[in-house]
Amino acid sequence: MVIYVSKINIFFFTSTHNLCETSPGALLKYFGGTESAQSQSTSSGSTVSDESGPSPSSTVLSHTPPSSVPTVPSMSETTADLSTTSTTTSPSHHGPSSAPPVDPAEWPSFLSDSDRTEQVSRGPLSIKENFSFPKRHYGRSFHHHYTYRQLVNGEKVNRSWLTYSRSKDAVYCFCCKLFSKKSLKLAAEGQRDWVNIGALLKQQENSEDHCSNTVKWKEFALRLSKGKTIDETEIGLLEAEKNRWRDVLTRLVTIIQSLAERNLALRGSVDTLHQTNNGNFLKEVELIAKFDPVLKDHVRRIDSGAEHITYLGKTIQNELITCISDKIVETRVSEIKQSKYYAVILDCTPDVSNQEQMSVVVHTVNIDKTPEVKEHFLGFLLAPESTGQGLSELILQRLEELNIPFEDCRGQSYDNGANMKGANKGVQARLSKKNPHAFYVPCAAHSLNLVVSMLLKGPWMPLAILDTWKKYINSSQLPLKGGQS
Repeated sequence: MVIYVSKINIFFFTSTHNLCETSPGALLKYFGGTESAQSQSTSSGSTVSDESGPSPSSTVLSHTPPSSVPTVPSMSETTADLSTTSTTTSPSHHGPSSAPPVDPAEWPSFLSDSDRTEQVSRGPLSIKENFSFPKRHYGRSFHHHYTYRQLVNGEKVNRSWLTYSRSKDAVYCFCCKLFSKKSLKLAAEGQRDWVNIGALLKQQENSEDHCSNTVKWKEFALRLSKGKTIDETEIGLLEAEKNRWRDVLTRLVTIIQSLAERNLALRGSVDTLHQTNNGNFLKEVELIAKFDPVLKDHVRRIDSGAEHITYLGKTIQNELITCISDKIVETRVSEIKQSKYYAVILDCTPDVSNQEQMSVVVHTVNIDKTPEVKEHFLGFLLAPESTGQGLSELILQRLEELNIPFEDCRGQSYDNGANMKGANKGVQARLSKKNPHAFYVPCAAHSLNLVVSMLLKGPWMPLAILDTWKKYINSSQLPLKGGQS
């Protein structure tokens, strides 16, 4: 499989998808707690295993971490001082353990002290301004202006305690979900009454229990930022371990980006370090480990058997690629929404397993500074059926998943197949019924190909036309060596 990845700076904990669903084990879970690794002796050629900790999801939720959580340092910044970081890490802390999910709807009913500490360190999820909230069956939805409270003097204050769950389409009170002992709807199951949401939020922030929980949250966050908690030593070790894993993952993501940009395969015939046929990814890890202290320490831990969580296996590689891909799609969708109007270009082709795959391309005009025409590839979709109804439903479902309104579509272009251009049951006919402004333009290249193909099949093909084509083709060829044409 060929994967194209553009250079995108990925910062764990600080920049990724906003309010996107994740599969079990988001990248944030890589930096949860720590766990003691069982001692096990291995040879210098350590086998890379996928039984090495939680796997990252295809998307990572964005949030607003407190100032105590450091951002990802650059390669040049970490080269000088990360050797001291690895020495301060307790040898009993070899890797991250599972941490509570970021989505408040997926939090466990009982939060342990370590879970509560982790959530306070992360802070509540922030909601981006360009996020489109889904509408309920009665036409109402949550809106961004509810995240602010208007005072008597007209000043607007951000409701920092309010967080949103996309999986449940509900809002939660961050501090009450962490500290409240009462069965409040905003703390337990979430509030999704969009008709009365304004009055309910005012009632919540004026309640005595909410004010008390807000004080507990802010005081706890302040103590964490100043390192004044009771378990200050353990918190220090945990932060050092988080920094180490963040630095390791930053380098692994950079290696994957470099290989994908050059269209090079990651895996080899074996998944073992220090072997001849272990693939480009592991060879890059071995090469950088000779000069970089972070990967050098990571490889040393693996070779000595002190580290059983490697994040070098094939499953982790695929999931990191998926995370990068989702970030690219998010960036492209943001550009599409900024341009507002767009056109869709679709084409289907069977793969080696004879399964129909539909490529989705969105054509836009960017008018930020100077007008620029762009085409954004949004991936392949597996088409279970190649009928006009099946393909039209597939593209509409994909646009809905990406929160791209089909009402803004102003053009559609496909080949001249009956299932695509059919006047009654084709894809263009079905989409035109939903949006009459989506003007259909047949593919010019495919139309020309059909004309030439039918012309050459005819027995009446004039020789004069063939001579004209021959002269045109000869005149368009570049001169060969020696002056021959």
